[in-house]
Amino acid sequence: MNKGRSFENKLSLALASLTKKELGFFIKSPTPIRLIIENNQQKVIHAQKALCDFIGIFNTKFILLEAKEITNKRFELKRLKAHQMKQLSKIKQFGGQGIIIFNCVSMKKVIAVSIDDYLVYCNQTIKKSLNVETLIEIGTEIDLKCLENYFNQLTS
Repeated sequence: MNKGRSFENKLSLALASLTKKELGFFIKSPTPIRLIIENNQQKVIHAQKALCDFIGIFNTKFILLEAKEITNKRFELKRLKAHQMKQLSKIKQFGGQGIIIFNCVSMKKVIAVSIDDYLVYCNQTIKKSLNVETLIEIGTEIDLKCLENYFNQLTS
């Protein structure tokens, strides 16, 4: 099971609220899965590389979101997969916004980081992880109840 599923559910509710208010339109990307039988037991596996977690539009801007949960104080860079970085970067390249939203459980903070700022950090470090303090420096602390404010800043 996806360790950040409850955070994805909270984010999904916040995005659904924007959609309901007709301030934007967001949907959860489906996760392509396949059922296999191994040792007489059914097992669900990911069938292929999935899209990032949410796609949407706000103020005429296409937005692609990837949600990540950090249960301790560090995020291992390898957890953002190459295909996710590529998708987020391509959206940004063509005028949209590619955003990673981190739920920092231990600090009770939600931080949004643009793919550009994330990649700049990755390219300037030899570290294999980043700490929550660095996320706060390169990103924006957000409140899921006030996503509209963040998206307004992002798209203006």
